[in-house]
Amino acid sequence: MPHKVCFASVDVEKNIENLAQILNIFKKHNVPATLFVTGRILAEYSGKAEDWAEDYEIACHSFTHRFWNALDAKEREKELDDFIALYRKIFNKKPLGFRAPSHIVDEQALKLLEDKGFLYDSSIVPHYPPFKKYRGYRGRFPLIPYRPLESPKFLEIPVAGQIFGIPLAAAWLDKLPLMLYKVLFSISCPGFIALSWHSWNNLSNLEKIIKLLKNKKYQFLNGEQIHDHMVSPDPPLLETHGF
Repeated sequence: MPHKVCFASVDVEKNIENLAQILNIFKKHNVPATLFVTGRILAEYSGKAEDWAEDYEIACHSFTHRFWNALDAKEREKELDDFIALYRKIFNKKPLGFRAPSHIVDEQALKLLEDKGFLYDSSIVPHYPPFKKYRGYRGRFPLIPYRPLESPKFLEIPVAGQIFGIPLAAAWLDKLPLMLYKVLFSISCPGFIALSWHSWNNLSNLEKIIKLLKNKKYQFLNGEQIHDHMVSPDPPLLETHGF
């Protein structure tokens, strides 16, 4: 695994208003990314999804985008089964990655994902700003990809942020000045960090933050690439300085 990795992803759940422009920016800067797409979006835009899959990994963001803390075991299983069936119909293969709606996931959900053949989850936010309400996985967890279950093949790719848990996410990049991120990266360059976007977010600061990360020598990898690096027989270790 490279010494400094950025996992770029886009959650595609409501509409695809700005997705084409986001992907054009990724392509311009040679950024491999993972699109976490709901089953409803896949059903509505199956033709476009095939085009997206030519350059980007398509992963699961559930079928309906209902929050998993409101679903029982059977409802969760149906969300995955319906998505997998549609995904196989479109792409003739199974999905490898998953991100829970609103990052709400628990141990039972992780085990269900493994049972359904997923190879990684990217729902857990390992550190979160104390002034921001977080409904997801509780507690402090590793800030780099790790194995959350006994399975040697199932990986958690956390949505890790900067110092104090400040995320590299569209909503935050719209509210906080880019100069603040430049200052943070001058102080600390975590070995692993996640850049997350939504398909309807505006493009403000996206290209600038990508340029900043590249200037700091980050290598962009999608979820499948990170999984393949980490589950190899002798995976190189990520740098952990700055955590």
